[in-house]
Amino acid sequence: MTEDTTTKVRSQSSLGVLAVLAATACWSSAGVIAKNADLPGVVIAFWRLVLVSGTFGLIAAVTRKRITLAMLRRSLLGGLLFGVNLAVWFEALRHASVGIATVTSALTPVMTLVIGARVLGEAITAKALWCACGAVGGIAVFVAFGFANGATTAFGFAMALAAIFIWVCYLFVSKRARQGVGTIEYMLCMAVIAALSLVPFMVLFTDEGLTPPSHGWGWLIALALIPGCLGHGLLAWAQAHVPLSTAGILLQGEPVGAAFAGVIFLGESMVALQVLGLAVTVGALVVLSLSTSPGAAEQDAAST
Repeated sequence: MTEDTTTKVRSQSSLGVLAVLAATACWSSAGVIAKNADLPGVVIAFWRLVLVSGTFGLIAAVTRKRITLAMLRRSLLGGLLFGVNLAVWFEALRHASVGIATVTSALTPVMTLVIGARVLGEAITAKALWCACGAVGGIAVFVAFGFANGATTAFGFAMALAAIFIWVCYLFVSKRARQGVGTIEYMLCMAVIAALSLVPFMVLFTDEGLTPPSHGWGWLIALALIPGCLGHGLLAWAQAHVPLSTAGILLQGEPVGAAFAGVIFLGESMVALQVLGLAVTVGALVVLSLSTSPGAAEQDAAST
C-alpha cells in the first residue's frame, strides 16, 4: 500500500467515525419525537418507513441511481430486521421512559465485539474490551435507578432489550449486504422492504389498518428525515469505512443524548447517580474513540 493510499484510507476512516457520531446525534432525537407523535409503535414505524422510502426514492431518481434485483435480494434480510426493530422499539417507548428505552443499547458493544471478532475477523484490543465493560456498567447504573420513578414497566424494558438484539442482527447483516451496494441504493431497498414487512402487523393488529393516522404527521415527518434518512444514511455510509465493533460502541452516545433530551423536552427525571452512570459511559466511549482512531493500533504496537 502506497503512502497516498494509506493516507486516503485513514482519512476515510476518520470521516467514518465522524459520520457515526453524527448519526448518533440524529438518533438521540428519535425518542422525544416518537413520544410526541402519540401513536402505536407499529404505526409510527410503518409511516416513518413509507416517508423514508419516498425520500430515498426521490434522491435515487434525481441522482439516476439504478435499482437491480440483486440489490433487493441483498437488502431483504436487513430490511426485514430493520422494520421489526423499529416497531418493537417504538412500542417500548410507550411503556418506558426515553432514557430507559435507549440506554439498553449499551448492550450493543458486547454483542458487536463478539460478532465482529468471531464472524468478521475484526481485531479486538484489551482496551476496547474494557471500554465496552465500562460503558455497560455506567448504563447499568442508569437503568437501575431509572426504574425508581415508575415511568418504566418490566414489559417496556423487555421490549427495549428485544429491540437491541434485533438491532445488532441488523448491523451484522447490513455490514455484509453493503458490500457492492451504494448507500442510496441500499437505504432505498432496505426501507421499502422494511415498510412491506410491517404491512401484516398494520392490518392484523391496528384498528386503522393502512389508513393514514389523523394526527402526529409533523412528528412523523421529523422522525423520518432526522433519525430516519439522515441518521441511517450516515451509518450506512460509515459501515464501509469503520469496523462493526467500533461503530457499535460509538453509537452508545445515543442513550446519553436521548436521556438528556427526555429530561429537557419531556420533563423526565434523572438523579445524580444516573448522571454519574452516563458520565462513566461517555468517558469509556472517549477512550475507545482515541484507541480506535487511525494510527492508534500502530502506536500501541510500538509502545509494547
